[in-house]
Amino acid sequence: MITEDEISSMPRMQFNTGIDTAIFLSRERDDARYFRQGYCYQEPDHAPYNWEQPNFDETHYCLEGHIKLRVKDANDREVVLEAGPGEHIYLPAGYTYTLENTGVRTVFFWTSGPSPRVGLVEVPDYHKTLQELRK
Repeated sequence: MITEDEISSMPRMQFNTGIDTAIFLSRERDDARYFRQGYCYQEPDHAPYNWEQPNFDETHYCLEGHIKLRVKDANDREVVLEAGPGEHIYLPAGYTYTLENTGVRTVFFWTSGPSPRVGLVEVPDYHKTLQELRK
């Protein structure tokens, strides 16, 4: 069990200026083998965050504010997905995603899976920080 206060106090991994995440369920901290979960925090003026998602699915459930995602497929076709509080977006593997600025503070709960077998090795400092949180 983890509370909202515990999630808020977790160490943050910065994606870009004004946008970061607190990962509260992970291979590093909890031995979670199949998915990760966290909260993403976006300031009203955050810089865009872009990532390729070749081999995992993800979901975003908007808790506060407004999510705006630009989605691009392999043929460079684009769509924009948006969600407000209480709305949920599914992000399948195989696309490129960009979280765009909406001008309002936003918090969303995300989950992704399957979790890469090796964990968060692409961010070694954060990987180590989560391992140190093991109970």
